[in-house]
Amino acid sequence: MPQFDILTLGPQIFGLLVSLYIFYYFNITNVILYFTEIKKYRTKKLVKNNLTVKNIQVSLTNNLWLLNNSYKKFLS
Repeated sequence: MPQFDILTLGPQIFGLLVSLYIFYYFNITNVILYFTEIKKYRTKKLVKNNLTVKNIQVSLTNNLWLLNNSYKKFLS
């Protein structure tokens, strides 16, 4: 079996290191950049959603106050 042959150990290690280097370079140049773009997009979307939720909360508070005051004026 070539895996256990000492004569082919050097080329096997060399091939392994070359393939790992190519895999590492590909990940650094493509995959990690893609994940950072996704993270930026999600962060921007979360900030926008938080602002929308705050605006809705203020609007609901104002509507609740308006309803309560209208009800009080209606009763009096």
